[in-house]
Amino acid sequence: MALNMHEQARKEANLRLLQRSTDPAISDILGSATHVVLYKFSQSTQSWEKSNVEGSLFLAVRPSGFLLVIVNRNSPDNYPIELTAKFQLQHQDPYLIFRQEENNETVIRGIWFPHANERVILNDLLNNVLERLRSAPPTPPAPPPAAAAPPPRAPSTSSSVSSFDQGAAFAALLSPLSLNSEAPQLRQQSPSQTSNQPMLDKKSLQLSLLSLIQDERFIDLLHAQYLKVARARANRNKP
Repeated sequence: MALNMHEQARKEANLRLLQRSTDPAISDILGSATHVVLYKFSQSTQSWEKSNVEGSLFLAVRPSGFLLVIVNRNSPDNYPIELTAKFQLQHQDPYLIFRQEENNETVIRGIWFPHANERVILNDLLNNVLERLRSAPPTPPAPPPAAAAPPPRAPSTSSSVSSFDQGAAFAALLSPLSLNSEAPQLRQQSPSQTSNQPMLDKKSLQLSLLSLIQDERFIDLLHAQYLKVARARANRNKP
């Protein structure tokens, strides 16, 4: 049945309200009731107990399925009820009764309608929705996520160092401490040997130096060289 302009404007306003206060993915409203009150059935007293949830009721549509929403006038949080193929509904004047699982316990709730015609209309709409859900083919399980590719292995520090002449590293690190002829002489290499050594890029040099810093023998040699240079400077500065 086509809606008149007033009803269409009210539906659009209610849709914006649900998108803003419940779920922005809600795309349509199938039916509504002006005012309802949510009750809970007490197993101990065998009676209905009024909850703090009351307000307008909407049967809404979203991409993931259908949703009953009570726009709670007593709280900023609305009360959504997700509809699934297993949802159990019973129409018993003046309630629409349903069951929910909470903390591994079945809870019976009832939506009280002051207007019988709205209750009947919502009951028919809900049964149509539930019938559609129960007759729909089951959703195939999602495929397992693809195994993540192993992260690229960092270049081996030891292999980088093996092609690196440690004598060159000593020279680079100790050059600020050298004292002309007093500095220890490093092993000299022939031009042919030097040309055969691979040139290190910045990253390889960094890895090589990190490896040397972690080598106790290198630290011992570095410290001994430092002491030699320090003593030589001290002796030179004596009057």
